[in-house]
Amino acid sequence: MDLGLLAALSDWIDPAYWWAVLQVVLGLGAVIFVHELGHFLAAKSCGVKCEKFYVGFDAFDIKIGDRVIIPKKLISFTHGETEYGVGILPLGGYVKMLGQDDNPTKMAEERERAMTAEGDGVEGTQLDPRSYMAKSVPQRMLIISAGVIMNLIFAVIFAALAFGMGVKYEPPQVGKTVPGSPAWQNQLDGSTILEISGYRTDDPNVYFNFNHLRELIVLDSYDGPIQMELMRPDAHEPAEASITAAQNLIGVKGGGNLKSLGIMPMLSTTIGSPATIDGQAASRAEPAIEPGDQFLEVDGVKTDSGFEMTRVLAQNPDRAVDIKIEKPDGTLASIKMPANVMKSLGLEMEFGTIRALRKDSPAEKAGLQLKDQIVKVDGEPVGDPFTLQYRMLKKAREKQPVTLTVARFANDGETVEVTVTPQLPETPTLWDGQNGITIESLGINLLVKNIVAKATGSGDGLKSGDKILSAELQLNERQAALPSHQPLTQVFDFSSAENLFPALHFAMQSLDAGSKAIFKVERDGMQVSCEAELGDTDAFLETRGFTPKLEQNLYQDATVWAAVKNGFRQTVDDASRVLKFLTKLVRGQLSFTNFGGPGTIAVVATSEASQGTSRLLLFLTLLSANLAIINFLPIPVLDGGHMVFLAYEGIFRRPVSEKLQLGLTIIGFAFLLLLMVTVIGLDIWRLT
Repeated sequence: MDLGLLAALSDWIDPAYWWAVLQVVLGLGAVIFVHELGHFLAAKSCGVKCEKFYVGFDAFDIKIGDRVIIPKKLISFTHGETEYGVGILPLGGYVKMLGQDDNPTKMAEERERAMTAEGDGVEGTQLDPRSYMAKSVPQRMLIISAGVIMNLIFAVIFAALAFGMGVKYEPPQVGKTVPGSPAWQNQLDGSTILEISGYRTDDPNVYFNFNHLRELIVLDSYDGPIQMELMRPDAHEPAEASITAAQNLIGVKGGGNLKSLGIMPMLSTTIGSPATIDGQAASRAEPAIEPGDQFLEVDGVKTDSGFEMTRVLAQNPDRAVDIKIEKPDGTLASIKMPANVMKSLGLEMEFGTIRALRKDSPAEKAGLQLKDQIVKVDGEPVGDPFTLQYRMLKKAREKQPVTLTVARFANDGETVEVTVTPQLPETPTLWDGQNGITIESLGINLLVKNIVAKATGSGDGLKSGDKILSAELQLNERQAALPSHQPLTQVFDFSSAENLFPALHFAMQSLDAGSKAIFKVERDGMQVSCEAELGDTDAFLETRGFTPKLEQNLYQDATVWAAVKNGFRQTVDDASRVLKFLTKLVRGQLSFTNFGGPGTIAVVATSEASQGTSRLLLFLTLLSANLAIINFLPIPVLDGGHMVFLAYEGIFRRPVSEKLQLGLTIIGFAFLLLLMVTVIGLDIWRLT
């Protein structure tokens, strides 16, 4: 069997994967079931005849020619006067009551069907007393609202079960920050968020998942700067910060216009699976690093968090380090991890301008400005932008100042000299194709152009001034045979971004020397193909290529009452976030592309289920609250639309005219159909 295919099928033969999928199917089915059960029980209690109870819609058979391949009813049976079943379309469910039909084309027909006195065989004289339309306004309101009420009740139950079982969660601690982001500029790396927008994050029932913290940032960022209290690493007193979020930090496909501070969750000191990245230094550690290993010390420094662990490595990238670890069985061991040599294609790319400055950094204190372009370092050509951090680190060790010659945008490109004293980095440098690279020892974030400044060695087929249009990485023979490196090639299209070279440079650090890049470049108005071979440089990476797990804590309520109380609180919190999201959407502050359809729900639910049943239950809490809020929107066809009609009838003592009700229902039906098609389309777009 092809190794790439074998790797692709690994998840499908993993029992844990299928257990997660089964939990998702049962969980999502339960959310739909309890909603419809609410309608069903309320209708029965009011004496309404319920003809159907379905999870999923039995809309049509799937056929090839005249042959039915998949029937519209996957399961169905009749008990008493009601048909129960599971429909083929897993997009909701319904209870069919006599005299009520959400399909606008069948409303008149259904009304006529209900105009028969039960048992006398006479048509058109009066409403069947067991029809939905024959019931009083309060009774019909109860029936319509019962689905939403059940969803909210079960949201509390789901959350209470989760709290009782115990939930692993990512604490509100910042690991790394996105290069140049507001969080990076304000030095949030390694910080613990104590309070944000008036909420204390040390209360696990408010933000006991790091993702909830990011959601609040997104929802509150449109109302002005985010106010927070935080504890920075090595600090003894909390600090306050007021930070304005930014859009399009990472350029995630389908991200809409979401704002972000650019924070990432804290990494732990425990190694995940796979333990290391092939081609990087950690894969050559002796003895080998294995999943479950916990780093206790790095070069004699105790590492209680992923931030402390990476800080030591960032300050010592050019030498092997000794690491004390605890194995999963509790035994202690020592590991020697070699330095991670930076690889290059023999290209020096043109420096872009400074796009962000860290507050109180050496660069800001020295007077560097936004849009400055570095042209010389200590009077010499600026060199490779990717080795600049390592060069500044060596200066920081010796506490030597550096003279930077910069072309100042504010002075129409006039060059000025700025003297700056680099500092030891607190965190490793990240490279990002959309957001440039950071020089941590200076505290600057700058862009790297897709234009060759100088070509040497294997890259001498390219010339100064060449503009890179695309690049295709080709693995050497050893790595091409590894399942983890399928597909065999990776293509970078530089037409999609003007500063994509950092992403290419980052990707090739995991490749063996001897791998190649095939370039298409623009030279003198013509397209030219060139290639360059990957080789080692005399600089070093601050990362080593091991893969820590995320930092996680465990929260568990000791009593049933505490779990129920916190389940109620979690449901209120989830519902409020849904309402905030919809409010921002109506105001135009959030893009419609931030909606997710069935595919997104399934992917997120499976991801949560893979982290434990309790995490899935919390997701179902959010989904139940979401379903309750959405269903009660005043849109005809939805429960909220029916409630508006009933409220009108209750106030004015007469129902909405059939013509108006039919027209509004058709509009609502068309809107929901369009919405469903759109969100499914967005799901396909995100997943392809």
